[in-house]
Amino acid sequence: MPLRLPQQRLHLTLLGLVEKFPWFGWAIWTVIVVAVLLRTHPRRYGAAFGYYYDFALNLWAEQPVYDPSKLAGVSYWPSSVLMFIPLSHFGETPAAAISFALFAALLTWAAVALIRALLDNRPDAIWIAGLLLAVNVWPGWYHFKQVQLQIPMVAAMMLAAAALMRERPNLSAFWLTIALILKPISLVMVLLTAATVPRMRLQLIAGILIAAALPFAFLHWHYLVGQYQELGLKLWTVTTAPPGEWIYQADFTTLLRALGIVLPGKVTFAIRVAAGVGTLWLAWRVRNAGNRKAFGLALLLLSGLYITLFGPRNENVSYLAVTPGISAVAFLMVLRNGADLRGWALIVACQALGYVVSVPVDVVTKPAIIVVIYIWMAALMIEPRRWCALMPDASSLPNLDRRAVGTATTPS
Repeated sequence: MPLRLPQQRLHLTLLGLVEKFPWFGWAIWTVIVVAVLLRTHPRRYGAAFGYYYDFALNLWAEQPVYDPSKLAGVSYWPSSVLMFIPLSHFGETPAAAISFALFAALLTWAAVALIRALLDNRPDAIWIAGLLLAVNVWPGWYHFKQVQLQIPMVAAMMLAAAALMRERPNLSAFWLTIALILKPISLVMVLLTAATVPRMRLQLIAGILIAAALPFAFLHWHYLVGQYQELGLKLWTVTTAPPGEWIYQADFTTLLRALGIVLPGKVTFAIRVAAGVGTLWLAWRVRNAGNRKAFGLALLLLSGLYITLFGPRNENVSYLAVTPGISAVAFLMVLRNGADLRGWALIVACQALGYVVSVPVDVVTKPAIIVVIYIWMAALMIEPRRWCALMPDASSLPNLDRRAVGTATTPS
């Protein structure tokens, strides 16, 4: 049973505020986007966008871009930065501003699509999507100011999940291909989907091939073959590195290290594989329950949880991959019952994952938060009926904007 707040305090909750000011979330999101665009400058984005920009220019000039002997340096594949090559004609800072505008637009679209799919196109879903974006401002702030590819990758994953909820597998495969082109770590969701949705396997295999082959349309094959070989060695170095070798690493290995347990790199690699199998089993159980909304959200959430806890290069500031999924679950809980402390706890967890204390603190506390949520969500998914119970029909949820759409809404 959900925990309840005293009824007299309900008017202080966020839902009470949004009933009067449904545009609240969108106002926050608009201010943030405009602020980032106005403050676009190399001093803010240099550690990320400047890195992409130089990578793109070196790739276009067919210069060596990977150094397998080091953890630092380029670990993206060539497809990830192709979009920055035409933007380079505008100069670095304008290219950064254009990129962020495109990333923000895609994330906005993704939030609307995800919430509308979850809530069956309720008229007030647009306001709830604004709240979802607002809740993810803090977890995404580092990515926003750095103009990171994490933003469009997460947006593409959200759009893929929304397409699955609407039973549009071809569209879902398209968005997963886009996510894969942007960042290789989205392969987690690609593999989970391919394993659990047989009719999407051919499209996803084609997507992987397209993502790998795309650069060959623009660069010489012998140069790219050599770079792919170096990239493979680089990824192995990153995946099997002992905890602490990469200072910003925040995953299960850094949590274990804080407990005095330091495992060899090959052992941690085996654990990552085993965790992948376990995560796939959870996705498969939800898939067999037959609830399309529950399955789509489960894939998005499980992918984010795996990436942030078992991803070999997850950093203490890289939790936007999971917070949209967490906050979507939180919203489903809070929309059913504004006094449900479980939902509010998840929203607070999203903010904690976005708050940077210091690297030594973050690399322990943030993986610990993910472990708790991972176990919690796994407990729900092991018994799929419990997970599916979070996905009510839109008509069973209260409307936020009662003045605009009335108190009773029929799902379309």
